[in-house]
Amino acid sequence: MPILEIGLKKGSYALLFRLTEEHKISVGRLGVCYFPKGMYFYCGNAFGGGGLNGRINHHLENQHQQPTWHIDYLLPQGHKLTIYYSLNPQPLECVWSQALAKLPQAFIPVPRFGATDCHSGCPAHLIGFPLNYDLTQCVSSLVYVADKAFQVSS
Repeated sequence: MPILEIGLKKGSYALLFRLTEEHKISVGRLGVCYFPKGMYFYCGNAFGGGGLNGRINHHLENQHQQPTWHIDYLLPQGHKLTIYYSLNPQPLECVWSQALAKLPQAFIPVPRFGATDCHSGCPAHLIGFPLNYDLTQCVSSLVYVADKAFQVSS
């Protein structure tokens, strides 16, 4: 059953998930990567045929024999918490990633994770925070950037 049902609407999304243990996993061409325990935001865009519904449901399926995106390697290790999304027609993954990376205690666990094809200078599209971090400022950053096109699904 699909997690998110918004039809074929296109937009940007941020997946929030938690790693309660550190993990060392092989991530495609990035090789073996280390992920400390923490709270993570993965920012992406879904402007293709399946829209937000198709992309987010793909990520949350958990069983990928052949992972498509970097995040498909990591999500099975995490506990999914929330999906933030915007129907703004302008791609937001880069501005969201950059805004989150500037927050206090933010860390980039793996440089270029999710951003190997990024041309906006993002260090990564996966941003981590300590497990006990107050995520209020993170969510405020997402809302501020997305303006009034912001939606939340739990």
